[in-house]
Amino acid sequence: MSNTNSYANIIHELNSKAWEYRYIDRTKAMEFAIQAKENAEKYSNLVDFHFAQLTIAQLNFWKSSESTPLITANEALTYFESVNISLGISRANSICAGMYDQFGQYEKAMQHALNAVKASELIDDETNKSDCYTTLGQIYSRIHDYSNAITALNKGLTIRQHSKDDKAAASSLNLIARNYVLSKNYEEAKNYYNKSLTLRESIKDEDGIPWTYLGLASLYSEQENWTLSLDYYQKAEQSNLKQEKRFDVLCLLGKGKIYLYQANLTESITCLNKALTISQELKITSIQSEVHELLAKAFEKSSDLAQALFHFKTYNQLRQEILSNDKVNTLKNQQIAFSVESAEKEAEIHRLKHVELKNAFDQIAHQHHQLEEKSKEITDSITYAKRIQDAYLPEKDLLTKIFPQAFLLFKPKDIVSGDFYWYSQLRTPTPSRIFAAADCTGHGVPGAIMSVICNNALNEVVNNKHIHQPDLILNEVRNMVTASFKKQGESSQKDGMDIALVRLIETDGKTILQFAGANNPLWIIRKGQPSSSSENIVATSTHYLIEIKADKQPIGNYEKMNPFTLHEMDLQSGDTIYSFSDGYADQFGGTFGKKMKYKPLKDLLLSIQDKEMSEQNTILYNAYNDWKRSFEQIDDVCMIGVRV
Repeated sequence: MSNTNSYANIIHELNSKAWEYRYIDRTKAMEFAIQAKENAEKYSNLVDFHFAQLTIAQLNFWKSSESTPLITANEALTYFESVNISLGISRANSICAGMYDQFGQYEKAMQHALNAVKASELIDDETNKSDCYTTLGQIYSRIHDYSNAITALNKGLTIRQHSKDDKAAASSLNLIARNYVLSKNYEEAKNYYNKSLTLRESIKDEDGIPWTYLGLASLYSEQENWTLSLDYYQKAEQSNLKQEKRFDVLCLLGKGKIYLYQANLTESITCLNKALTISQELKITSIQSEVHELLAKAFEKSSDLAQALFHFKTYNQLRQEILSNDKVNTLKNQQIAFSVESAEKEAEIHRLKHVELKNAFDQIAHQHHQLEEKSKEITDSITYAKRIQDAYLPEKDLLTKIFPQAFLLFKPKDIVSGDFYWYSQLRTPTPSRIFAAADCTGHGVPGAIMSVICNNALNEVVNNKHIHQPDLILNEVRNMVTASFKKQGESSQKDGMDIALVRLIETDGKTILQFAGANNPLWIIRKGQPSSSSENIVATSTHYLIEIKADKQPIGNYEKMNPFTLHEMDLQSGDTIYSFSDGYADQFGGTFGKKMKYKPLKDLLLSIQDKEMSEQNTILYNAYNDWKRSFEQIDDVCMIGVRV
């Protein structure tokens, strides 16, 4: 028995050395791991066998991003879960997260990273805990949630500093700096990179110094300091003594970008082609996609349109592969779904609180504490769901880049919203600009889920199917939305979207408006007096409002689904267009607590036509709050104003 224990200790020690050496000397790490695996097999030691397998899988994956190591890691995870070994569960999840991240499958990466952190909290292993928080931070960064990324990475850094793991701490400093770059806080980024470089130089970390140089090169590139950036790329390449291919591809990609910006097309294409070869060899889809996009731009600038088209098509295919609807929906809705699940748990806690208590005081106090924790969980998860939903929406600053004179008034009823805004600039085949305010069934979490489905459908139809005429867009979006709910039976009959969709086409020195609407109309305000009277026109002494009616049907299942109507008209300079949901006009308020309705809203818009669009936004926002007073907001509010 003691002899068996002795062998078990030897195998355990081999595994510990293998894991420790994975960052120091990968050759030695592999030797230790293989010895541990062979001895574990010999003595039927399944625990150490799978720990060895994890190290081997990690090392093999770093050498070449293939699927076999991921299969091995998942097998180890399944085993550790079956015997409930927290360290194994945490380590396997963390490794799987990193692998899925490299494959561009961010939803699976996030799930594994969260599971890794959860398991790491159950064991007294600070190194493992810091690794798990670091992995989680990297996945948050992938979905552009830089605030949460920095928070998670700082937790890992604190643990590493406390345990005096300088090498790992320097890596954390580098990762935090990168997230500050991505969030455009360049001074903080420079501060953290310099801390990392100082620490790495002090401990003579020859493997880590190149990565800090690479980070500084990227930082200066973001600041468009091309000379300094190229200097640091040069330092990074010269200090990469091990000539790691993953490192080389990032340097080549960075230099290729800079040469492209400098219009040094020959050097740019040379660097990018080398980067493409390495990224294909390593099977890193995300980098392949970025390289193809840059090559398309480079060949377009060099007037080689055939090559430009080839690379653009390849880029588009790869982006669809990475960001397919199923993957994005799973990733960005998993926190919304979690908040619903948490709400059900809260309801159960409420029920338990009213059960007859036999040992009263201590049990009530315990349950009350649980309720507080669950309430915080729900709020946190819904708040995170908002960040996820925000990631779907276009950047607000993009509106005024596409439409120089415009505003967006967006005021959700709850943390997440059923209303959403959408806009896009189309280059081909006819240059035009599209925008819409949309109102999905419900508000809060149900409305947010519906908005994700409809937003995805709009992006798919316009950007991938290249349908640009508003009525045809709505027809195809309806087909996609109804197909999504086809299997849900009668319960899906009320799911849908109201929308006012506008396209502006600049041609022959004039602007043509195309409009199609599902239940929501479009308002156009023009200076002067109307040439004729109509129930669809409201006039003042200086301006008049034209209302274009929408089709009385939603985007969704309806008793009679007719093709949507295309409305087209020429616009005049100074015309102002408004697309909106019903949340503003339907709000209860005023002296008697009644709905505002559309007539006062029309009058308000007519009265502010002499104002700039940003000032209109402020006036409308304040008028809404003045009307609402202390009444509860009953619906989401969304309005877009664009002046021609």
